[in-house]
Amino acid sequence: MVSIEDIPVEQRWEIAARAASAIPFAYDIAFREAIGEKYDEIERPIYIEAGKEFKNLASALGLPTGNAREINDTSGIIMTILYGPEFKGETTEEGDDRTVGKVTQCPILNRAVEMGVDPQIVALTACQTAGKSAVENLNPGFTLQVNKSMCSGDPYCEKVIERRK
Repeated sequence: MVSIEDIPVEQRWEIAARAASAIPFAYDIAFREAIGEKYDEIERPIYIEAGKEFKNLASALGLPTGNAREINDTSGIIMTILYGPEFKGETTEEGDDRTVGKVTQCPILNRAVEMGVDPQIVALTACQTAGKSAVENLNPGFTLQVNKSMCSGDPYCEKVIERRK
């Protein structure tokens, strides 16, 4: 008899992460044309809620969120847990009040391209909304600014987490 245990954990994780990163685009493909311009407006609260889940996951896993550096590290860990090993990033500037992160490989962008949808239309706003919500829920004293985005054609995403002024 075959069991889930017969499939290596790493392979199960990759399969689950690929499926999870494809689901939002399946909904987009199914509903954007029917709903029209209101689709992004309807979808926005969903991504705000998704960002809130980062706080729940960080708390459950005991991940730190006290400053910009910790928020950046914790966000990266959670993104990798949720979207798998395709997610790759690095920190280019690090501090307690301001940290700059760079995403160099993104499973969300990969799924959009594989599914034949325009990432600038179906992923850009959703990603930025979820990212801002995640940072602000991990620590309300901080906010996120996105300076570059692969979905817009940049070679990487640049995200700045900084203390609210």
